[in-house]
Formats: sequence, structure tokens, C-alpha cells
Amino acid sequence: MRKITLLTLILIPLFGFSQTFDFTSSSDGWDAVTTGATLTPNATFVAVDLTEGVNNPKFGSTTAGVDGVTNTICAVTLQNLSANGPTFLRISYPKAAGGRVYQQQDITAGDSGYVTYYFDLTNSEWGDTATEDDIQVHFKAAGNATYTVPVGGVTVNIDKIEFISSIPTTLRETYTFDTDNDTEGFVATNGSISGPAGGILTFTPDPGKYAKIEQTLHHINADTHKYVHITLKNNSATNDQLRFIYGTNTRTMTMSTSDASDQTYTFDLSDAGTDPEWTGNQTFTIGIGSTISANPGQANDSGTVEFNSIVADNTLANREFNTATFSMYPNPARNVLNFQTKDEISTIKIYDITGKVVMTSSTLSDKRMNVSQLTTGIYLVHLQTRDNKNGIRKLVKQ
Repeated sequence: MRKITLLTLILIPLFGFSQTFDFTSSSDGWDAVTTGATLTPNATFVAVDLTEGVNNPKFGSTTAGVDGVTNTICAVTLQNLSANGPTFLRISYPKAAGGRVYQQQDITAGDSGYVTYYFDLTNSEWGDTATEDDIQVHFKAAGNATYTVPVGGVTVNIDKIEFISSIPTTLRETYTFDTDNDTEGFVATNGSISGPAGGILTFTPDPGKYAKIEQTLHHINADTHKYVHITLKNNSATNDQLRFIYGTNTRTMTMSTSDASDQTYTFDLSDAGTDPEWTGNQTFTIGIGSTISANPGQANDSGTVEFNSIVADNTLANREFNTATFSMYPNPARNVLNFQTKDEISTIKIYDITGKVVMTSSTLSDKRMNVSQLTTGIYLVHLQTRDNKNGIRKLVKQ
């Protein structure tokens, strides 16, 4: 059943409304256009059965009635049941002069639960009429390659298709990339992402373009977190520019090239008086570029950038990072965490995945710390020495 959610008459001019097809015992008219796909309504979802041997199956609606001016984001919540299912999804709508506009992205296969994918439909062709009626969903293979439905066919369950004004985000201020293939909400523009694998998210920029990774699912509380620390290894010989982008603002920092090890770069966003946009809930983008590119700011080569962690906090201001040499063991740890460093330790702080300090110690004469009270999970350990050297390491608590 198609639902149109109105906030109130007063709030409509400010916030608009969303439009949701929730497929409650109905295909909601989305079986008007099909190629190699049969839609079977269930109580809370519609099963899209893809026909064996068909290339690039699709389904769609000719009466969607979407307000394309207000709602520019399409959210598709689906369960791609088979490991041999499609691995690329496209949303299309018509051009006034003929042909179609396509928005697309990779999707997972063999899902154990539902996954939501967001498509930004913003284009001069979207919303150029009173309503957008002709909308199609296309199944393909990764990289926009031809997908041939395997023997026996496959089924993709669609829980809902929503049209909304913006992508909803949740609070998250620490990104550690410790779950393989979970990009933690980052997507690539003018480049490609691989992994994460082994705690590293790898980004390959496209030379001659403004290459970046964008956070689409989470936000930072900019009112309380004024410093963003990005730990990465830059394998490029010529891409020497790191950008932090939010709202209409861009902060730029020079980074080292051909790194032998991780480096940490801190963006100080505490100057609220001259930078009023760093307030409230903020999504962000990280750009990779070069000062020697034909167009400075664009990537100059395809050297990879290995992101180890991205942390927002408000406690590590005006300190130099990656200057303290230390190791810790065992890692993963259960009870006691040992530190090895030639320097005298001043303070150790442990942060959880939200960026909250969960443990602090300044009495480490024996360079040991009891972490038994921590729950199982991923943490960041920040060590400061007596001579104000600093370093960060990941900790896995068992």
C-alpha cells in the first residue's frame, strides 16, 4: 500500500513529505513494467522472482506519483536472498527528450536480512514535471555488467521503496573499518572503494578528477566534537592534498606521499566564530587531490589511500599525533593490556566506537592497564607521554 506521510499542514512547507510503497499484501502497481521478473505480494513485502536465463531483469511503475521536487532520494530496502543474485542495482526515470536517466550502485548478495540502499535522483530531468510516474528498478552485475539469472532463478524480497527529501543519518563519531566489507556508510565518487579488509578501507582515486569518499549514513555532533583525526597510509607518489568537506566548506591539509606507515592528520574545526556551519549534525566528505595536478585539487595518479580510522572528538585539541612510538599486547585483550614504549607515559584514554572516553589512567608506572571491565568490541587507545608525544592504536577487547 502506498503511503504519503504528512508531518502537519504547518510543517509541510519546511520539511515536505515522504512517499512510501510498503507492499502490504500488494505490489502497489510496481508490476506495470517487467522484464524477466514476477512480483508476488506477501503480507509485509513483495517477492521479486527473477526468471532463469533472462539478462538484466527489471520491474517498475508507470503510476508512482512521486513529488520529484521535494523527494530527491529513493531508498530501496531489499533482501537479496541468493548468493548468485544480482550485485548491481539501478533506478531509472525518463528524459524529456527520450531515453532514461540511471542512478546506480553495488549491492550485496546472499543477504541474511534486509539492507537499505539510497539513490540520489537529483538531475534536471527529475522533478521537471508535476509528478514522476515512470520509475524502474533494474538488476545487473557488479560494475554495471550484464547479469544473467542463473539456473532455477533467484528471488529478491522488497520490503519497501521510499522517496524522501534527504538521507537519514545516525550519530557515529568513530570509524575503524574492523568488519570486513562494511564500509561504515562511506561511498566513493571519482574513484573506487575496496574492502574494508583487515581493518583497512582502501580508496583508489581516478586521476584527473575530484576524488572523494562521502559519509552517507552517519553524522557527527559538531556542537560537541570539534576535532577530526584521520589516520591513513598514502601510497600515492603525487597526491599530496587531503580535504575535509562539510556543508559549503572545505578544509585542506598537505599530506605526505609514498608512506611507509600510517600517518594521522587532525582537522581543527573549533573556530566556530569564523566557521558557523560546523554546528548541529554534520555529514562529511574526505577528498584526495594533488597540488601538481593540471587542476589543483584533482587526483594526479591512482595511488591508493588506506584509511585506518576516522575519529571525531573534543579532547585532543592542539596536539601533534603519530609522534609517540608504542606498542601494546595482547591484542585482542581480555584482562590486562601491556604497553611497550621508551617514553614515560602521562595519560592513556580509551574511546568506544561513538568517540566517548570509557577509560582513563594516569598511573601506569608499570605500563599495564586493567581492561577487564570493557565490554567486547573495538576501541581506540590514545597514549600521551610526559613530553607531550601522542599516538593512537586500535584495541580489540574479547
